[in-house]
Amino acid sequence: MPLQIPESCTDNRSSSCSRRIHFFFYKRPSPTLKMPSELERCMESLITIFHKYAGKEGCANSLNKKELKELMTSELSNFLKSQKNPAAVDKIMKDLDQNGDQEVDFEEFVALVVGLSITCEQLYQVHLQKQSKNPTLKMPSELERCMESLITIFHKYAGKEGRANSLNKRELKDLMTNELSNFLKSQKNPAAVDKIMKDLDQNGDGEVDFEEFVALVVGLSISCEQLFRVHLQKQGKK
Repeated sequence: MPLQIPESCTDNRSSSCSRRIHFFFYKRPSPTLKMPSELERCMESLITIFHKYAGKEGCANSLNKKELKELMTSELSNFLKSQKNPAAVDKIMKDLDQNGDQEVDFEEFVALVVGLSITCEQLYQVHLQKQSKNPTLKMPSELERCMESLITIFHKYAGKEGRANSLNKRELKDLMTNELSNFLKSQKNPAAVDKIMKDLDQNGDGEVDFEEFVALVVGLSISCEQLFRVHLQKQGKK
């Protein structure tokens, strides 16, 4: 199945989400903060994996084509093996590089992760039915485990009350209370979940599907990555 970069990652929804949401992963440790949940660790992995490869040659906060290929070879090898086009990385680079600067920044990188995650989620039910294993696949990388976590966490809460493949407001609140409790504690607005539900529910059906859910994760991750860079800069000055 070809990779489709969703419009939610190439329009302004992810950017506006990152401006709306402030989640301080890297603030001073507080005794009131819980240990990070699986979803929070997943978001942290997105940031650390990106910065593991970014800036080895050029810009410190973006990936050039060589760095992107190195990341994908190490972190998305199973996906690359499934591509019949030997120029797959070139095509992905072109698709992701929305501003045409020949570099992939963090926001453009998470668009790739979202696109792959949505494709995988669409195949999730088929996988469960077949329970098939491919002996040629390598053990999943940290990034692949992160994508798997996005899917399993979503389906852990989706469909408890209504539709099987989406979250209603109560299910979204349940997910955020358990998986994003540190973020919720940082919000002064008691109606934060209602506002987030309204922001995410782009089609107005009163439900949040997987693509809308990952828009939330993208927004939070982008905000965290911006804070992570400030954190690194401060460490460099010490």
